[in-house]
Amino acid sequence: MSDHVRRSSFIQLAMVSLGLVLLPAMRTFANSSPPSKTATLDLTLTPTHAPNGIADGVAVTYSFIPARGSEAPLTLELDTLEPGLQRSTDVVTDLVVSDDRGPLALGRRVRRDNDAGSHETWTTAHPTSGAVKVSYRMHVARNMVTKRGPQFDLQAAGGGVSGGYVGFLVLPDISGGSFDTHVRWHLLPGETAVSSYGEGDYRGIFTAEKLTDTLFLAGPVMTYRAPGQTKDAGLEVYALGVAQEQLKQAGDWTARAHAAEVKAFNLSGDRPYRFMIRSYDGGANASGRAAEQSFLLYVPQGSDPGTNALHYIVAHEMVHSLARYLEKENIDGDWYTEGTANYLAITVPDAAGLYTPAQYLELVKAESAGYYTNAQRSLPNSKLAATVWSGRNAWLLPYNRGTMYLADLDAKLRTHGTKVTVLALVNEMSKRINAGEPSDRHTWLDVLSKRVGPWAIDDWNDMMSGNVIFPAKGAFDSCMQSRKEDVRIFDLGFSSPVRLIAGSTIGGLVHGSNAERAGLRNGDVLVTGTDINPMAESLDKPVVLHVRRSGKPMTIAFDPRGGSQPGLAWTSSCLRGEVH
Repeated sequence: MSDHVRRSSFIQLAMVSLGLVLLPAMRTFANSSPPSKTATLDLTLTPTHAPNGIADGVAVTYSFIPARGSEAPLTLELDTLEPGLQRSTDVVTDLVVSDDRGPLALGRRVRRDNDAGSHETWTTAHPTSGAVKVSYRMHVARNMVTKRGPQFDLQAAGGGVSGGYVGFLVLPDISGGSFDTHVRWHLLPGETAVSSYGEGDYRGIFTAEKLTDTLFLAGPVMTYRAPGQTKDAGLEVYALGVAQEQLKQAGDWTARAHAAEVKAFNLSGDRPYRFMIRSYDGGANASGRAAEQSFLLYVPQGSDPGTNALHYIVAHEMVHSLARYLEKENIDGDWYTEGTANYLAITVPDAAGLYTPAQYLELVKAESAGYYTNAQRSLPNSKLAATVWSGRNAWLLPYNRGTMYLADLDAKLRTHGTKVTVLALVNEMSKRINAGEPSDRHTWLDVLSKRVGPWAIDDWNDMMSGNVIFPAKGAFDSCMQSRKEDVRIFDLGFSSPVRLIAGSTIGGLVHGSNAERAGLRNGDVLVTGTDINPMAESLDKPVVLHVRRSGKPMTIAFDPRGGSQPGLAWTSSCLRGEVH
């Protein structure tokens, strides 16, 4: 599995239904906020270019009119993107603020940390009067970031810019209100802008959270629609930095997966859904980011977006944007949020015939290996938040644990002779959350209590306590068989860098480790980045590092495992002959 860390653990998506009305050159989205709490935001976004013509950022200008009766100093805020990311060159420059009386002085930049996240803030020295005008520029982030989390930072790709609005948007703090927003793109001839809400300009009522969750591509964007499909109806695929033929191949599979998931979640297939791809030299880990009716996939430069691993990421991110999740629980709810995305990204496309038996077995084995070889697999769920961002394979635990829990639950539901499935329970959760019930564990426990029974609640408590899960017979499907066997524990054998990014230096090498025995040394510098996820979700794949020592390039391969603990090995009777 590729790196699909999502910032949904920190910024929750407002998954409300949208009413779409087509207007000349402008889409309008339905109002869901009281007018008395609605401010006006007229926003213009202009991709910027370096003298050599390369896209290098976004210029932002907007006019802001506070909600009625509001006259006070204005605070502007920009998300720091932490803890998943760290800003580099993507910082605010040339910030200018004025109102009806002229230029406004700003206080010094202040960092603010609270339940809503971490933000850099600027506050006017005096109350504002009338319409407030704001302008600034945001440069793209470094392509090789020191900390790679969700794919919403502002990046150059394929001659354009891409990411999420959260990566560049400095917004007025309106304390839980909404913006009546006009978004306008100022583009060069031949350029296109597409966002979670369609191509080009649009208007709608958005909370700050929902507005910053928006994903986008802008520049020489390529487009793919399935034959016979009309614009703004069903799946549409867009890309920067990907060849047209690769875009078509990725689009064909994604269209079938989208149809399968829409059907599984009892949704309408006519509602617009945007799949955006950006490809640039940003490291070895492919990853995705979901938003409302859309998601953004990062593909390393030169990679094929049509591989089985990337198909799985596509299916995973679609689950996030089509089904509800435990928005109120952040990392504490990732056993459900990420577990359902993992489990249903495997089982729903498979039920639609989109994976071969060999591909399906590969995905199941990856989930199993990621769970059983994880040194922290017995960590109680309550302690995950303190460790999940510590690097290596720590972040995989809630994903893999949730997957194995749901596979076990599905198998036991069949064993108990119920007509209920995990998919049915997930749909029940979405229905309840959409109806206003809390998006937290209490709703899940109520669903289990009313639809399943006490044994399911006992199993959930065991999982949350960190008890190791060995799924019941029939887990994943009737073709799959598992047997217990000891597996070795994933361990790279050195403490730094946490992420294997090109240019980082090896440190904290453990004496006697496989890495040391293979020839790795403290001070070796990584020449290329390495995606450790395929190794962390395998029982036997070696790590191959390309390093430089005293100016000399070297290639070092070793087995990143040591010690052992009980685990599972999987085979499939749907294959001809046994596959290990």
